Amino acid sequence: MRKLQLRQLIKEELNRYMFFQNLESIKTMVDEMLKMDKKMVDSILADGHDWANDHITTSKDDIEEVHSFLTSKRASMSADNNNPPKYEEGDLFGYGGSRYTVLSDDGYVVKAKRNKDGYEIMLNYAQLDNAIRL
Repeated sequence: MRKLQLRQLIKEELNRYMFFQNLESIKTMVDEMLKMDKKMVDSILADGHDWANDHITTSKDDIEEVHSFLTSKRASMSADNNNPPKYEEGDLFGYGGSRYTVLSDDGYVVKAKRNKDGYEIMLNYAQLDNAIRL
């Protein structure tokens, strides 16, 4: 039984290590790409490499989802219970260039659905400071 517990602990530690290692790798690669000459990169992408733009777009969506999840958890863990909801179900707002409909607001985190494709996100109030009510 102890060997199984030890294996599980090692596996959990490795998973957390890989999460942060992957974040560091992503940051390094993004920093390197941002230092590249934009005209040169644009020229390469325009030469039939639209797949690169698609990969960046889907990666941004994935990272945004994890970021929203973690920041909402952080906000709910540190918040007190006296924060009244700012949004009601059905309210509309713009965020990150998309329109969203509010599904719920617990006073700390707003769960919303992107109108064009039904993609759901969770945003904390700090993120919503940049949102535009519609």
